[in-house]
Amino acid sequence: MSKKRFVQSVIARSLPTVDKRAAALAYAEDLWQWLTNVGYGDDKPHEPRGGKDWYRELSDRQRRWFDGFWVAFAHKKGRENAAMRWSQLGGLSDADYQQIIDAASAEAKRELAPGQVRKMAEGWLYEKRYLDFTPTKTVVNNEKNLVINRLTNQLLGIKKLHEQSKDEALLPQIAKLERAVAEAMGKKHDH
Repeated sequence: MSKKRFVQSVIARSLPTVDKRAAALAYAEDLWQWLTNVGYGDDKPHEPRGGKDWYRELSDRQRRWFDGFWVAFAHKKGRENAAMRWSQLGGLSDADYQQIIDAASAEAKRELAPGQVRKMAEGWLYEKRYLDFTPTKTVVNNEKNLVINRLTNQLLGIKKLHEQSKDEALLPQIAKLERAVAEAMGKKHDH
């Protein structure tokens, strides 16, 4: 603890009245000096801790993806610790990295309730919060079903139009939509 913080803490705890603030300050400084003399004071300023440069430790590929994540996350605090967590993800596929970046972008756009604070990138990665933004199998299936329904409706409409008009120019569109429906359903089309 620095002398400044110590003195502030002592004065804040004693809650001196206005006429006793000078005496409280003198007492706090005297207490600091006494503690220093008996070996408990902090007589030298703290130096920055030496540590690993996690960002530099990332491979070129990891660093490129991390840079994309850092821009997308948009909460610019704790970059070194976030780089440490990124390195702990290991070598992921491009799709996995992109999924994390997409989730980070969604997190950055998410509105917070009054009084709520956004989690820093380190904690967000450590807790795998990016999985909160991963579509569930149900969502993926629903989206697939919507595509199939849209294509099927288009196909039925063009087939009905062909039945009524007998226009041969519609046959290539019908074949194209039949292939698209089969592909969307995961089936092979035999035409």
